Amino acid sequence: MKKNICSFVAILLVFTMLFSVNSSASLATQEHNAAIKSVTNVLGGIIDGAIKLLGFLAPTPDYPTVEEYFSAESENFYKGTETFIDNAVDGAKWSLGFGKESLVPDNLIDGSKKYYTGGYFTQKVDGVFDDQKAVAVALNDGSGRGTSVFASIDGIGVTNGDIRDIRAAVEKKLDEKGIESDINAININATHCHTVIDTQGIGLDLLPKIFLSFFGGAKRSMDTEFLEIMTERTADAIVEAYTNIESGSLYYFETVGIGKEDTYGLYSEDEYSYVSSKRYFTEGYQNFFACFKFIPDNKDSAETILTNIGAHPTVVDESTNLLSADFPAFMEEKINESGMNFMFIQGAQAPVSVNKWAEMPETVVNDVNAKIEVNSVAEEYKTAILLGYEYARLILDAQENAKEVEPILNVKMTEYVIGLETGLLGYGATEGFIGTTTVEDPSSETGYSIVTEAGYIEIGKDIVLITAPGEIVPQLIYGNVISAEESYHGIEWTYEPTASLVPEGKTILVMGLCNDAIGYILPDNDYAHFITDTIWDMDGADKIFGPYHRHYEELLSTGSKAGSITISVLNELVKSENS
Repeated sequence: MKKNICSFVAILLVFTMLFSVNSSASLATQEHNAAIKSVTNVLGGIIDGAIKLLGFLAPTPDYPTVEEYFSAESENFYKGTETFIDNAVDGAKWSLGFGKESLVPDNLIDGSKKYYTGGYFTQKVDGVFDDQKAVAVALNDGSGRGTSVFASIDGIGVTNGDIRDIRAAVEKKLDEKGIESDINAININATHCHTVIDTQGIGLDLLPKIFLSFFGGAKRSMDTEFLEIMTERTADAIVEAYTNIESGSLYYFETVGIGKEDTYGLYSEDEYSYVSSKRYFTEGYQNFFACFKFIPDNKDSAETILTNIGAHPTVVDESTNLLSADFPAFMEEKINESGMNFMFIQGAQAPVSVNKWAEMPETVVNDVNAKIEVNSVAEEYKTAILLGYEYARLILDAQENAKEVEPILNVKMTEYVIGLETGLLGYGATEGFIGTTTVEDPSSETGYSIVTEAGYIEIGKDIVLITAPGEIVPQLIYGNVISAEESYHGIEWTYEPTASLVPEGKTILVMGLCNDAIGYILPDNDYAHFITDTIWDMDGADKIFGPYHRHYEELLSTGSKAGSITISVLNELVKSENS
């Protein structure tokens, strides 16, 4: 009982600090960088110490050691195609299948249960405005090397343990149907929508679950009823895609650039400033929608559009009480109206958001106003609808630029380890609240690491798709990482951008939050304790340090080495297939 009382006190201490940290900012009265860092270290050390105490007192699950994990065959992990090919097999054609399932529970539809959302700590939804869904595409290049699956879940992020459970459910369902699987990869991406049911478990629900865990209560911090629904229905969508596969042709095209920002001069071909970076005001992120279009040989079958960009779907206000998958839902609405299936793939979007104040064409505004006249509730979701309709317009208008893609699909996936450091995400992963694949690791700061996944995929001869397991800073992939002078630690980032290792002339895309949700993947030289965001945001601090003082992202990160470790793994993957 004494340990339980101490544990409860520790819980209160940690979360009082996490949610009341602004009150400590006044301690930082120093007028120079070193002093600010000193105060950061003191305050951050107090918070970290409280979290470590909580972790020490908590009933931590038993995990295999990192050596034990890698000495055995990994469960529900796919390595990809056994070989890579440079040219399409004679007579080969693309085949694609599409599947979609709603993830919305019946008790939310009828209003009998409320659910926490996954981006705002206190928000709950008690009804549905649009849909939360899982979408899947099964793709085969006709080479006889198997079928690769790409899936997308509307949610803040899905951790690796839950991804593996979905894969297991897929294989079980296929087996029950008597279907022999030739799947070589199942890559599942989260759209990062905030105002849908929580798919990860880092929210207000975490607090009572931590408390209950000391008394033998449930460990998962997300709603376990929804977790089961998400697992089963996502597997259903994948099975549907796999069994619906049919031959056809695949095309690739891009929209005009949509990231113009006059203040910082980011390149754009379009007059509307739809995308901007919150943390790094520099070029180095994808500012267009990259699109694939599949046209089946069967003229009675629907065509399919897959689109990729890195941008936070955070347009819907957190004060709303109806579930919404944000602007991707309204992109889908318009694409569906044109008779095509639709899948949104989140990219490298760590600090990148859409601009909710962007000017819109009159035709789109009129279209949305007409929708609101029919349904007045839509007024609360107007900005998301506007952006979704406009993005769909850009995609539909750009189809005329589509070029056929040769049937070549090479996939290489790998597992790697990232050490957990003290913090909110690290605590959740160590104590088993958020569904990570966790291992004991004495080399890690906390004694624990997570096993995650990354991948290198070639689609046709000229398109490369990189998969990353979190919200990766796009400059780590594309280049132009923050300089030593502007960085928090005042040192250079020494790793080559992944894109520079890909043969010149190829298009490089990113599938972020893929197969895991390890939080923000930041450059090591600009990684600070999240308390720094509070201190540097004081009046006058920007006069000392310049504009690069955002460090909110560190609150949700595995730690300071996630950037260098992930980029090292990705770069090795690229080199291994391009040497």
